[in-house]
Amino acid sequence: MTEKTGFSLSMPVKAGSSFKPLPDWVAFDLCSAYPVEAGNLLLHNTRNGKRAMVRPEVYASLVHCHQFKTIRQHADSIIEANPGMAGQQADIEQVLQSMLDNGIMVSAKHTCERLKSGADPAVTRTDAPVVAIITWERPAALQRLLASIAANCDTEKLHRLYVIDDSGNAEKINENRALVEKHAAAVRTPLVYFGRDEQQALLADLVQRLPQHEDSIRFLADQRRWGDHWSAGLSRNLALLLSCGRRLVMMDDDSICDLYAPPQSRPNITFSDAPRNADFFASEAEWGAMHQPVNPDPINRHMQCLGLSLSDALKVLGQNHLKPAGLANSNALLASELGAESPVLVTECGSLGCPGTGKNTWLPYMAQGSLEQMLSSSTKTTNALNSRKVWSGRNQPHFAPRPNMSQITGFDNRQLLPPYKPVFRGEDRLFGNMLDFVFPTSVTLDYPWAAPHLPVPKRGWRNSDLSFTPVDAFPEFFYSQVLEYKSSCRSSSPAARLSVLAGWFRDLAASSPDMLSNMHRDARLRDDSELLQHLQGLLSEHDSAPVDWQNYLRNGIRQLNVDIDRVSREDFIVRGLPVNLGSEELIEFWKQFWAGFASALEAWPEIHQAAAELLSASE
Repeated sequence: MTEKTGFSLSMPVKAGSSFKPLPDWVAFDLCSAYPVEAGNLLLHNTRNGKRAMVRPEVYASLVHCHQFKTIRQHADSIIEANPGMAGQQADIEQVLQSMLDNGIMVSAKHTCERLKSGADPAVTRTDAPVVAIITWERPAALQRLLASIAANCDTEKLHRLYVIDDSGNAEKINENRALVEKHAAAVRTPLVYFGRDEQQALLADLVQRLPQHEDSIRFLADQRRWGDHWSAGLSRNLALLLSCGRRLVMMDDDSICDLYAPPQSRPNITFSDAPRNADFFASEAEWGAMHQPVNPDPINRHMQCLGLSLSDALKVLGQNHLKPAGLANSNALLASELGAESPVLVTECGSLGCPGTGKNTWLPYMAQGSLEQMLSSSTKTTNALNSRKVWSGRNQPHFAPRPNMSQITGFDNRQLLPPYKPVFRGEDRLFGNMLDFVFPTSVTLDYPWAAPHLPVPKRGWRNSDLSFTPVDAFPEFFYSQVLEYKSSCRSSSPAARLSVLAGWFRDLAASSPDMLSNMHRDARLRDDSELLQHLQGLLSEHDSAPVDWQNYLRNGIRQLNVDIDRVSREDFIVRGLPVNLGSEELIEFWKQFWAGFASALEAWPEIHQAAAELLSASE
């Protein structure tokens, strides 16, 4: 035990071996700690069964080594957090190496080798995918997208191309239907308009097959059930029903089928739940050099790895490009869920143009490297704060534990993917969390290319879009709670886990109004507080940043302080969607919604199967 800090070295270390930092990245593995005699702690690795005896101060340092880093980087972090350990770099590295040798830390190098060890050769997927365009009263955008599909995509390899129309305006409906008829000759696969009448016919067929589940079918996919509520999730459920048993590519109507390379392309493969990179432009002309004229077909690009196992996807992308440093932003928990057979259930791509967010308060969350690059240029910072000309994506092939969603997204709908929340925004985020719950070992592949996302008409940032004051959105707290509940589910099959998730929603529906109100308030205060600390940290770390950025952060800090004060008061009133409901009515609405969603999740396997049978019978 050293005199300076009491950092214990009294543990087995191979004698006579002078430590040298290894070119590996390591993390403290999934271990439980048990107090034993003489004040020691027994560490037991719950993943591999290894054990070690350590002093409490060693354990206190190990718990901060949860993220993959080199041993030297871990030692630097320990010293930074404990200045009294300065000068003990070699001792700390020796202890960490001992922990790695004893199986208490996990090696990124060994993890990479494990992920590459799948069956050989790589599996080839030859089934023709379904493509579904989600449109809503934007004929100009639909016209542009259909033209780009005809020009850039090998439509002969598609099974069907659906235009799912969520429009309510009769004039827009007629325009969209006419556009489908106009482009049918240029598309070498059946191009099908799927509007209100077609949707009702599908639902009627499903109800005829499953009359006991009529309420659930209409809950998930009947526009008449939800009236004027925002129903993008409902349209996505229709896309899932129209593609059961096949791979699916879903497109937003304001995207364009074309391809652009990232600003700084890299071959190395990465895995983490870290945010995307970003770059900012003043005009569309500035990204012209990023255009990829060879194979500008995003559908074909999505098919390269969609539905493969992780090891097969690595073969397609180049196994040698997965190196220990590729796990740098990951941790032992995420790595423990990965296996060579982990399925690639969703594929994504970057976007070029509108970032797809309602407000411009996402900037503090971008990848650290992108943030530093933006702040190094006053022009880039001005573009970020004022323009919707953004590249958001990955510089290299990137695997993640759950989808983030892109304007053109691939789904392996041969598997029992969960349905979407049918109404209100946030459907993509909840779907991603539910997918992670139902398929905890699955991965999402984010390709290192982007497709244009250019809304029609063009959008600009308003002053209100720069406000960090959270919108009143009861009950968004339940999105993240789905992931928090994930570790409590012991079931292994997707259908069983979906049933467990249904039970969780049913339990949520049975909660008291006071409990739900308190959960909403607690989540709001916690989110406000965490963001406040983040903005304060960014302001202090970048005191020489452009003035506009500093003012942006200061405004956010002021607004969050005001919101924390308001939400923490006794007279805080719960508000959310639907906006016309008072607090009591609002909470009751969502209790009924969760109960209906729970029933729909229970029925979903049968609905999914019935839809697959209907599709098979019609071909």
